[in-house]
Amino acid sequence: MSSVNLVLVTHEGIGSTLLAQARRILADELEGTVVVEVGYDEDIGSTTLEARIDCADSGAGVLVLTDVPGATPSNLAQVAAAGKHRVVVTGLNLPMLIRAWNYHQRPLEELAVIAVDGGRNAIGMVS
Repeated sequence: MSSVNLVLVTHEGIGSTLLAQARRILADELEGTVVVEVGYDEDIGSTTLEARIDCADSGAGVLVLTDVPGATPSNLAQVAAAGKHRVVVTGLNLPMLIRAWNYHQRPLEELAVIAVDGGRNAIGMVS
């Protein structure tokens, strides 16, 4: 049975850093996870991004995690993922990534909810 693969579509420097930290914390390579970082002066098109996302699909779908809702990486990811077995989740943080990886064998739609819950539950205020 294949697992859902993760694609991180972020601003420059964010996705690779989060992936490196998740790998270190989990002591796991997070095989199949792809990072696409959109440079501030880069003109990456949704077609190029769509091809990268397609390559990550092992048959179970792809969970696309983006950093800032409404920003260029997120907007490109939404266009590139449309009409395929993909789900885009915005607001990527380290707990969301770790949670998504820990449950990546779940069905795509269920995994998307788990990722959102993991990211949201990690946000709090300590006084």
